[in-house]
This record gives sequence, C-alpha cells and structure tokens, in this order.
Amino acid sequence: MAASAGKKEAAWPATMARYERLEKLGAGINGEVFKAWDTQDNLIVAVKRLSGSGDDGFIISGLPEVMREAMCLGACRGIPSIVQHRRTYADACQSETGDFFIVMDYVGRLNLRGYMQRRVHRRRPFSEDEVRRIMKQLVEGVKAVHGVDILHLDIKPENVLLDDGTEDRTQRPKKGGVEADVRGEVKDNRIVYKIGGFGMSTKGRGKKQPEVIILTPYSAPELLLHSREYDDRVDTWGLGCIMADLLSGTGASMFDGESDIEIMAKVFGIVGTEGIKEWSGYSGLAADRKSKLPGKGGVSRLRQKFPSRKLSSAGFEVLSGLLESNPEKRLTAAEALQKPWFGKQRHGFAGFFKSCMVGVLPET
Repeated sequence: MAASAGKKEAAWPATMARYERLEKLGAGINGEVFKAWDTQDNLIVAVKRLSGSGDDGFIISGLPEVMREAMCLGACRGIPSIVQHRRTYADACQSETGDFFIVMDYVGRLNLRGYMQRRVHRRRPFSEDEVRRIMKQLVEGVKAVHGVDILHLDIKPENVLLDDGTEDRTQRPKKGGVEADVRGEVKDNRIVYKIGGFGMSTKGRGKKQPEVIILTPYSAPELLLHSREYDDRVDTWGLGCIMADLLSGTGASMFDGESDIEIMAKVFGIVGTEGIKEWSGYSGLAADRKSKLPGKGGVSRLRQKFPSRKLSSAGFEVLSGLLESNPEKRLTAAEALQKPWFGKQRHGFAGFFKSCMVGVLPET
C-alpha cells in the first residue's frame, strides 16, 4: 500500500544533505523514489527511500532487507542493462526506526508501463520487430543478472526504465522544467531498456528458497502456488508476461487480477494446467494449494490469444517457451536468446511495409 494521499513528504536526514530533492518519480509498497541533484558529483540521480518505521503507510524495511537489495545491486555492477547502484545511507539519528536511502543512477522519466500506455493512447501498437528489439535487451539483461547468481523475483514493466538519451544528467533542471520533461517526446529508436526494482531480489540458490509472499500478475505459477522450489526461470516467466503485454497492445497486464486467485485463474485459463501438473515439484505441494488451480482449462490457449497474424511462429516459440507453466520445461534466458527469433531482423520493403501497417516507421 502507498502512503496516504496529500501527506507531506518527510524531510531527509542530515546524512542525505548532499542530495537536493527535485521530484517524486513513483512509489511502491515499501518506499518511494525521487529524482534528485547530487551537489557533490553535479549529477542527477535517483534516490529510493525505504521506510524504517512504517508510520508513513509503507511496509517496514529493516537493515537486512536493505543490505540484501544493495548487495544484489552491487553484484550487478557494470551490467549495462541494469540500473547502477551508487551509495546506500541510513538515518544515523534514528538507528532502529530511521529510513534507508539507496542512491542509483537516474535513467529516465518513463518506465515500460508508462511507455506502453502512452503508445495505446497514441494508437501506436508495437510491431513484432519492436517487441523483438525490446525483449532482446531485457532477456540479455536477465541473463547477465543470473550470471552473477542473482534472482530478481520482480520482473515487470514498472521495473523496466527507459533511457532515450534526451536528458542531460549533468545539468541541474531549471525550476518549472519538470512538466515539460514529463510531456517530452520519447525517441523510440534510441531507447535503452534498463532493469531496476531489486527490492525482492536474492543472491544464491538452493533446493528450498524463501517463500515469495508478495505476488503480482507477473509471478510465475510455482510462486502463485507458494512453492519454495524455484530457480531463475521465475524471472523468465516475468519476461514472457512482458512480451505478451507488448503484443496485446492494451497497456495492461494480461494476467491482472484483484487477488492471487483471480491471477491464477487468468494464468491457467490461458496457459493451461497440463504443464504445472507435470512438474516434479507439483506432487510436493500441499493439497490446499493444489485446490486453487481452476477446474477447467487444461490445454493452453496461448496460440489463440496470439494468432499467426499477430505473432510469427518463431516469435511464438519464444513466447510459449517463456510462458511454459512447467518450470522444468520453461526457457532460461540463455536458452531464449538461442532461438531463431532473436537472430531475425526485417530489412527492405517487406519490413517497411509491415511497420507502416501498424503505424510505426522502421528503424534507420
């Protein structure tokens, strides 16, 4: 839940004196993110404030949770498609109930959710080539994260940030320039997609992982069933959900629901229950968890949702591989990148014609 509307934002502690708060970029269940000016480095940065008390309506973050997130970000240092960590601060005056601050590189003004919604508003659906270009960046990023033994556990459009190169991070924004910044045009063919939102991430893997309590429409089936037997393929499921969202052109999540039960009904209503029931970990689930599976919809309807006129057979091979409900058969990021779809690139008149048909000019 978010902080109450209209509540005055708390002042930052003395440990954060070098950062001048510019504007609020967004909020989640455990804190909020601000755009700020680093007066020492003369640079625009992003500052994530994590609540240490919970008095502001956010879920409490303790030192172990903050250090875990900072450690995971630190492990991803140098990966181009990951938002880079700069520093971590604690409110020294309130050691037990004070807030924590994670300073990161400022990427841009939009996340992928906002960009998808903007494209819907402007009636500019994504072409398959555009979806391929976006997904390649994201899959490569997730592959690199897994390569340093990190599970992200919260892959979703809100945690994908867009950098189109239009903002100068070395120039302090002028007063009154925020509104123009938000409304500015996005340079579509220059966008670099970067993954952030490491608040749920964890390092290391074992037979039994910590149970993931916070579930979303991007949570893998094994997480929705509260299994602790999961690996890096929970992240590739999230990538599959993003790919489906991009292709659907609605700007919303394909598996959106008000509760875990509603999300599960939508997930298994489209991908079917055959796969998850074939999974070796299924037999070890408690009976009450198995009972949450919908009674109907054993066979996948994913191809009906994305017919050949909307997605090529090569593209569907990737989508269905990422949205495989059996974790043991689901594509890893490395396996997905080996698929022929990612080696394809439209050129010439055919690519130009198809792009024009969906109202998007081809890349130059």
